[in-house]
Amino acid sequence: MKFTKLFSEEKAVSPVIGVMLMIVVTVILAAAVSSYSTSVESQEIAPQAVITASASMSDGRLILEHLSGDTLTKGRFNIEIASGDGAISGYVNMDNVTLSPDGIHLGPGDIAILDFPVETFFNGDNYGLVESDEFTLMIFEGDPFAVTLIDKNTGQTVCKTDLIMSP
Repeated sequence: MKFTKLFSEEKAVSPVIGVMLMIVVTVILAAAVSSYSTSVESQEIAPQAVITASASMSDGRLILEHLSGDTLTKGRFNIEIASGDGAISGYVNMDNVTLSPDGIHLGPGDIAILDFPVETFFNGDNYGLVESDEFTLMIFEGDPFAVTLIDKNTGQTVCKTDLIMSP
């Protein structure tokens, strides 16, 4: 048997068939990508803000100051207060929150004020009483707690700050 004769015949796939196979593969890949991309829902992004907070027992007030970021509209966000260990938390009644200066928006340079009653514990310690329909939270002087703003549309956190109740 002659090996030169075995390899001397050159037969190949026609270039037209090769191009057709590449087109078919491309169409199948495009269909798969299109099918996947239409099935994925786009996720709405919550507004973001940088906010600083302070709480004063003597004033009976929690003040949130909007430093930068997106403008927030009252009724489109909740304020959640959580005790230092996170065991008790809940949303503040937004009817008790005053946005200044216009009462509707909380934008850079604006403040939100939550007034709370200050009461005296049986041992003489003062505490702030933050209440809503769903929770009651007693915050004593020097207690750490967290304030979180949550977007109502997405349920995502807009910002969070930890603070300590000052005298």
